[in-house]
Amino acid sequence: MRDITLCHPRLQKLATELIQKCSAQGLQIKIGETLRTRSEQDTLYAQGRTTPGSIVTNAPGSSYSSYHQWGTAFDIYRADGCGAYYDKDGFFTRVGAIGVSIGLEWGGNWKSIVDKPHFQLPDWGSSTSGIKKEFKTPEEFMKTWKGEEKVVEGWQKDTTGWWYQNADGTWPKSEWRLINHHWYLFGANGYIRKGWHRWNPDTKQVDLDDGSGDWYYLQETGDLEGACWHGTEKGSLEIWYVK
Repeated sequence: MRDITLCHPRLQKLATELIQKCSAQGLQIKIGETLRTRSEQDTLYAQGRTTPGSIVTNAPGSSYSSYHQWGTAFDIYRADGCGAYYDKDGFFTRVGAIGVSIGLEWGGNWKSIVDKPHFQLPDWGSSTSGIKKEFKTPEEFMKTWKGEEKVVEGWQKDTTGWWYQNADGTWPKSEWRLINHHWYLFGANGYIRKGWHRWNPDTKQVDLDDGSGDWYYLQETGDLEGACWHGTEKGSLEIWYVK
């Protein structure tokens, strides 16, 4: 499955943070595998053993041995056009370092099998023996999620600036978004733009080097930081309020 909202609420937040921080460093990634069923994990475990292909996991599904089954792990892939798992340029090592810095365990640090696209919550150790001892089954574990903080739609601010969290864990980027009656312009890294900026509607890009696009002014400070201005019928400028 490729739906991060099926995973542990804390993992959802960390996945969002990982993508955001990677984007800020020019590393474009997307979420691949998330929650797996027992049969899906058993099928993956059989690969290279009883079915064709190379061995890709040491975790059988029948014994709940993969954190993917517990909703506490996800895999990523490249989304920059260089190939989903191309790594001759050290791409996944850079992403892995960011993941570790925000509190995730990275599969690239494992000795067997090294799994660079893989991240998981570190709470119960690298193997699932601890979580199985405490909760028995993934179903029992998932019952404990009710009290966990979930992804909440709305404005978020970090050291880089303001961005908007969608309810599904994603966020707008390289687009205009109408939020609470005001237009906001989000750059490729997902953060709002402030001051004067050019927007090219054909390429859906901000401030292209070729000088193309129309100019817009976006509020620089205050409660409506990032809100777009427009011209009134009287020829003056004001923050655009859309009824």
